[in-house]
Amino acid sequence: MKKNFIKGYIAQNNLSIKEVHSRLIEKYGWSDTVQNFNTKINRQTLKYNEILQIADVLGYKIEWVEKH
Repeated sequence: MKKNFIKGYIAQNNLSIKEVHSRLIEKYGWSDTVQNFNTKINRQTLKYNEILQIADVLGYKIEWVEKH
């Protein structure tokens, strides 16, 4: 997943990386620093479950939809 994709959703919701990081700590108990979180986004090394959690705190859900 492209880093700009995630950062785009963060910006679209008028949030900063730091604000999203704070929400992830509060809701999911993340222990990464905000710097490590930003690095994971930039290096595209987020785990799938982390992406699901980011989507959740932004008010989205990721669904698998069968192609026809």
